[in-house]
Amino acid sequence: MAAAIVYGSGSPSLDGHRPAMMDRPLQAFHEHVNTAVRDGRRAVANFDHVRYLGYVQSFVARAKTQLTPANAASDAIGAPRVAQGR
Repeated sequence: MAAAIVYGSGSPSLDGHRPAMMDRPLQAFHEHVNTAVRDGRRAVANFDHVRYLGYVQSFVARAKTQLTPANAASDAIGAPRVAQGR
């Protein structure tokens, strides 16, 4: 609760209402909290992007392993091959 009050006290809208000796420390605290929030959002977005890439890579790897044996089995059975046009 106290941190929220200190953060709010550093708001630019309260310029002139703060004691002069507390002006700069309260503004600095307000700026540091804003920076932490902004950087935290970037970190979460980067984490989500990395996690998404991991899901995609896992899916592609699984699809390759599932499709490779299917192609080998169809060749072994003697399925007709599609002729490649030149």
